[in-house]
This record gives sequence, C-alpha cells and structure tokens, in this order.
Amino acid sequence: MHCTSINMDRYTNEKDIEICAVKLHILSHTIIIITVYRSPTGNIAYFLNNLKATLNQVYNNTVDVILYGDFNINYLSDNQNKQALNSLLTSYSLCSILDFPMRIHNNSHTVIELLSLVNLRMKIIQYFP
Repeated sequence: MHCTSINMDRYTNEKDIEICAVKLHILSHTIIIITVYRSPTGNIAYFLNNLKATLNQVYNNTVDVILYGDFNINYLSDNQNKQALNSLLTSYSLCSILDFPMRIHNNSHTVIELLSLVNLRMKIIQYFP
C-alpha cells in the first residue's frame, strides 16, 4: 500500500469548509478518501462551491471515492441545503449511505454526518452507530 496526501488548502476556509484528502494505492486499486467539516454557521453556498471544486480536482472514473464528514445539514428532514448537497453529490455518482441518527440530544436527533461512496468495488460495507 502506498499513500499520498492531496493538497486541499485552496478550498479550506475556517467555518465555511475544512477539508483534507488522501490517495491510497492498494495493488492496482486507487481510493481517494476526503474528509470534510462545515460549521453550523458556515456559508452554505461557499461550502458547496468548494466541495464541488474539490470533487472536480479528484474525481475520475478510475478511482474510488469515499467522502465523509460533518456537513451540519440534517439528513432526517427535507430542506433546501439537503437538496442542494444531494444534487451536487448525485452529479458525481455519490450518495449518502447513512440513514440513522448520529447525534442524539434530549428530545432531538439528527443525521448531520455524511458518508458517500462512488465506484467502490468492495463487496460489503458496514457502518454502525
């Protein structure tokens, strides 16, 4: 296995988007892992534009992509931010595979973390709370 970091400094802006990425080479297989954080008060348009630029930089049909992070967009409710993010992810053949609450507090629960995969050739992926 060989690992190389991918410079994401130009897409990072504190509160709006913090991002890092690494490329793993395992035999003849390449996986890019991208981790993202968006502050609850971050600018959603800036976040989406820079996430799109990040995906443009790393995406091609010969690599597998794992996108994970705290997007601070509640996936348990239908809202404009969720729709905009889903639209962006879909354009790169990504979709969220988390469908259970990750944050439970008093009388509320949310799914604000996101795990998305594209082209992954792994047979079984399990993610448990």
